[in-house]
This record gives sequence, C-alpha cells and structure tokens, in this order.
Amino acid sequence: MKALHEWFHHNIWNLLRIILLVLLSIFFLFPFYWMLTTSLKKPEDIFKMPPQLITWPITFKHYYEAWHMQDMTRFLLNTLKIAFFNVTLGVFSSAIVAYGFARIRFKGRNVLFLVVLATMILPGEVLIIPQYLEFNYLGWLNTHLPLIVPAAFGNPFYIFLIRQYLKGIPHELDESALIDGCTRWQILMRILMPLLVPVLTTCAIFQFMASWNDYMPPLMYLSTRDKWTLSLGIAALNSEKLYSSVNWGHRMAMATLFSAAPLLVFFVAQNQLIGGIAITGLKG
Repeated sequence: MKALHEWFHHNIWNLLRIILLVLLSIFFLFPFYWMLTTSLKKPEDIFKMPPQLITWPITFKHYYEAWHMQDMTRFLLNTLKIAFFNVTLGVFSSAIVAYGFARIRFKGRNVLFLVVLATMILPGEVLIIPQYLEFNYLGWLNTHLPLIVPAAFGNPFYIFLIRQYLKGIPHELDESALIDGCTRWQILMRILMPLLVPVLTTCAIFQFMASWNDYMPPLMYLSTRDKWTLSLGIAALNSEKLYSSVNWGHRMAMATLFSAAPLLVFFVAQNQLIGGIAITGLKG
C-alpha cells in the first residue's frame, strides 16, 4: 500500500509538470501559430468573427504577392551579407580580445576588463546621435558600413563568454606551445580556436539573430531601397496606402518567412548553443 501511494504521488507530480509545460508551450507558440494561419487565409477570412483557429481552404497567394510587392530578393541578399560579416568579424574580434584578457598578463588588465563590461550598461539609445554624426562625417550614410564595421571591434558580451571559457582551459597548453616556438597568434589560431568551437558557435548564433532581426540601425542609416534589409522591406509593405489599409495577409506571410531563418538556425544548432552556454557558466 505504501509503495502504491509513493508511485501515485511520484507520477501525479510528473503529470502536473507535463500539463504545465504543455500549457506554457501553447501560450508561447500561439502567436506564431496565429501569424502562420493568418498568412494562409483568404483576405475575407482574416477578420471573420468568430476567428478561425483552423484555416481551410488555405492559400499561398499572400507569399507570392508580398514577395513581389517589394524587392524582397534584394533585401534578403542585403540582410545575409550584413549578417555574414557581423558574425565573422564580431565573433573573431571578440575571441582575440578575450584571449588577451584571459591569457596575457598586463598592468590594469582587470580594470580594463571591467570597463569593457561596463559598456553593456549603456542603453543603445544613448549612442544613436553620436554614432549618426560620426558615420555622417565619414560619409558612410546609405551604405552597409555602419551596420558592419562596429562588429569588427568586438562585442562585450561575447568577450565575457569567451574569456570565461578560456579560463577553464589549462595554461600548460600555452606554455608548451611557447617552448616549442609558437607565437601568441599561432597558439590562438592553431591550439585554442578548435577548443573554443562550442562557445564560438553560441556567440555566432546570438550575433546572427541580432543582425537578422535588426531594425532601428538600418532604418537610420539606409535611405534608398536597394540598400534596405528584410526588416525594412516588411515594414514598408503597404506603407504607401497608410497603416489603415495594410494587407495583413501580406504582412503575416513575410513575417512568417522572416521568422523561419532564426528558428531554423536555432533548431539546427541548439545542442551547440545550449552546451556552449552551460559549459561557459561552469568555467571558473
């Protein structure tokens, strides 16, 4: 009887946890489901009351029409170009800076590292006007340079993650390599970089999602349509007719496609992402 009571007590709590997780999943996934179903509805069914939770018949005409209303192919190529350079430059430069903080001893190292971390406290809105004036002085407005070049100077959050990971790698590897005649650059590139793959993958995923979803900087710096990114192209759908006459089928169709890339990246690399964050948190 006692064993039966313990079994029931154990399984009832598991059942309650499963129910709670299912309810939370439905709560968080419902907006995406509503966006997807709206993109597949006929225009007359989008605002039908009561709302249709299950769409039938479905139509894909919103995807075709919205893609050709704006030059979405050009916007996609621009977005991929910016994301590629941001990921490459941002992660690589952050790894170099993190290596210096983790492996090279110099006076004021800890103070300088705190200064780097302190830059994360500044809200992005504080930097909008100074950066705009600087890029205007350099003649970079309406180019992709303001969206790419800052990534070459590293990201403080990525620097922190990579430094913490490096602190968990034995210094004996560096010492042995120095004895064998390796330079600091060779140690980083040939010995440590392969060991940093989990945390570098984590930083790359974060950087890709940030670049893909970026809206405010492209809105500020890009004025001609041939330079626009996907986020600006989607925001401009039907803008000539004002927001009161927006075709929500077109908006939801492009928003669904726009959301697909980050979701695909996350599902493909989720093991590396979760493992990289977990391992980084354990490094002392």
